[in-house]
Amino acid sequence: MHKIILTFIPAVFLFFLVSSCSDTPTDLGSDLLNPDLIGVVSFDSQKDSIYQTSYSFKKVIALGGASRVLIGKADNLTANALFVFTFIISDSLKQLVRSDSLAVLSAKVELTPDYFFGDSNATFDYSVHKINSSWVSSSFTADSFLSSQFSYDPSDLSSNKVESDSLYSFNLDANIVKDWLKYQVDTSLAKNNGILILPTATTNKIVGFVAFNPEISNDTKVKAVVQKLGTTRQDTLTAFVLSDVHIIIGENTVTPEKMIVQAGVVSNSYLYFDLSKIPDKAVINYAKLSVELDTLNSKFGSGFTNSLQAFLVTNSDSLKVDENTSESLFRNGKRYEGNLSAFLRYWLNQKDNQGIILRAGNQTSGVEKFILKGSNYPVYEERPKLEIVYTVRK
Repeated sequence: MHKIILTFIPAVFLFFLVSSCSDTPTDLGSDLLNPDLIGVVSFDSQKDSIYQTSYSFKKVIALGGASRVLIGKADNLTANALFVFTFIISDSLKQLVRSDSLAVLSAKVELTPDYFFGDSNATFDYSVHKINSSWVSSSFTADSFLSSQFSYDPSDLSSNKVESDSLYSFNLDANIVKDWLKYQVDTSLAKNNGILILPTATTNKIVGFVAFNPEISNDTKVKAVVQKLGTTRQDTLTAFVLSDVHIIIGENTVTPEKMIVQAGVVSNSYLYFDLSKIPDKAVINYAKLSVELDTLNSKFGSGFTNSLQAFLVTNSDSLKVDENTSESLFRNGKRYEGNLSAFLRYWLNQKDNQGIILRAGNQTSGVEKFILKGSNYPVYEERPKLEIVYTVRK
């Protein structure tokens, strides 16, 4: 039941207590100093028995621009990676390439691991393939990969794979690297659509590698040993990532009484509370959302972002959200909690409550799986919870 405190002092105290919180969109709660306000009401969605509903859905997004590139297989998911490399070469070397006077003796790809999902000691193996079709990392998705318009050569271009805690490497067929040099000098001489790395069936973990980053030295690169024909002098050229992206194939599902939020795939969840019991002219002092984690079935990688993001839904039919308005939910024990005061003010002021979308705190750089107890979870006290403190008027 509502608890009403018929004194103005607690309202003023609470105002100063929460005034430092982030409040967008609109209404910073300045009405709390209005002399017409008479008390504070505390509201609890579980104790006050309001209607709520939740469900999960999958949304395919482009994972280009992520801080790491994922490769491997684990937990019903397969992570494939695409790379395009480019060289920085002198005019004299360009002339040797044009005249076909530069031999590529060997090439090695180096990748720096910085993330593991699954058993870090599990088997990890892969094959490397020449990509035949063009692609753009900013728009390339799992749907693009599965499209008939995307193709690659079935031949494995890799050999001599080496794996350590700090570096993974493999030798790459020198002929494809020679084609990259030709393409860089003259696009009519060859093509460079990059390489595709596919995990093999024996792989049982997903590894994340440092993605394209021109400001650090341990990003993925190719080192090629070249030699001018007719001489014995050898030089090493370095190719840097021009474009990269990983795509995740597969999905995990949950029973209707639970929600799933998973990065990479991407799985999101929708959550709605009926707020008709809150007076239209109430002044929201504070609102907290908390959702309980199913710790047994959730699964996380190393160095993951341990948070959720709540987004304001602007169209519940299409599940469109305001990308510029979100709040973070951080873990506290078995629950993720966040301040939704700004959302509540928006819903009441605009009379437009279409719910929220829950996403992983980092959607692109891992495959973290948050299993959450939903609106129909059989244990009532473990369902999503919305706590609101608001001030009422005379």
